[in-house]
Amino acid sequence: MLNSLLVINYPSLIINFFSLVFFILTLGSIVYYLYSLYSCYRFFSQKEEVNVDFSPPISILKPLWGLEYNLEENLTSFIIQNYPQYQIIFCVRDKHDPVILLVEKLINRYADRDLKLIVNDRIIGYNYKVSNLANGLKYCDYNLILIADSDIEVKEDYLKKIVQPLQQEKVGVVTCLYQSLSHNFTGIIESLGVACNFIPNVLTARQLEGVKFAFGSTILIRKKILEKIGSFERIANSLADDFLLGNLPTKLGYETVLSNYIVKHQITEEIFNHYLKRQIRWFRCIRVQRFKGYLGMIFTYGTINSIIFCLFNHLSFFSLIVLIITLSLKLLLNYKLSFKYLNNDTIIQYLGLIFVVDLIRFYIWSIALFGNKIKWGNNHFILKSNGELSIDS
Repeated sequence: MLNSLLVINYPSLIINFFSLVFFILTLGSIVYYLYSLYSCYRFFSQKEEVNVDFSPPISILKPLWGLEYNLEENLTSFIIQNYPQYQIIFCVRDKHDPVILLVEKLINRYADRDLKLIVNDRIIGYNYKVSNLANGLKYCDYNLILIADSDIEVKEDYLKKIVQPLQQEKVGVVTCLYQSLSHNFTGIIESLGVACNFIPNVLTARQLEGVKFAFGSTILIRKKILEKIGSFERIANSLADDFLLGNLPTKLGYETVLSNYIVKHQITEEIFNHYLKRQIRWFRCIRVQRFKGYLGMIFTYGTINSIIFCLFNHLSFFSLIVLIITLSLKLLLNYKLSFKYLNNDTIIQYLGLIFVVDLIRFYIWSIALFGNKIKWGNNHFILKSNGELSIDS
């Protein structure tokens, strides 16, 4: 009799334990979605006044490699800015790169603009983009340096608006969100991931702890601050060069500001497997730079957490109610972003895929949680604990 009372039903205990874990995770997701709604509202409701008298000259660095999708339109959008004084330094590493012909064509077409092509194969680290930037820096004539990736397209008022936060001396860096545009399957998945996962994650982090990061879509930095953090040589072996250009100045007491100007990111067509590998590389980069924040991302996957909670509870009435609440908040957040704030036709058309995107991104998050090997271009690297790269031999 006593022995039968002491028998422990281990399978039941395990199921109850994981049921409790995923219930807590789901509650965390519900709180996250509610706070994200608030964070998005706060960000998109703010208005930045444009002081037309504040227009300091800007040097734009454009690192280039190859002929990307929509490249001519992207570069042209930076050339035709409605801004009094700026220059663009096009930085190319390989003298045989076909992008050189395109840049020369643009320079001839816009002969009245201050455009320079710099071809230099000097390498200062494993991050070739940073080497490109370093090679172009000495040709920058002005005290404000703008770095923007080649797959970014902007409107003519871009410079006029993003420079405004620099009226305050304590502001050292300005960066921008981006929304991705595409019409192929992989690109649509990425577009939805950016709008429905990445943007709310960023705005929630901004609301909680301020901005301590930057994105390659736009990094406008004071030259003196770039020099104080060690210039491009400091980040030449780092995968997270964009993050560091926004993060390192904050450690010196300067502010990084997230402008409410949102640029367009033009996605080239690629096979799904390449997309997965690129995302895993990027997620591993986040894990190394912000490990606690990376673990906290588990709360952003409310779709996964609530479904698993339902399964552990055999689709009980209570678990289904929790699932419906979670999915409704997820849908509401993404609906607000898509229709009210971003007005992105691609996202609006394929909004029903957001739950599929959650599954894909959760898979990427899980895979990137382990391991430190990445493939970047034709090279294989080890991602070290300090975020720097070393060759994988």
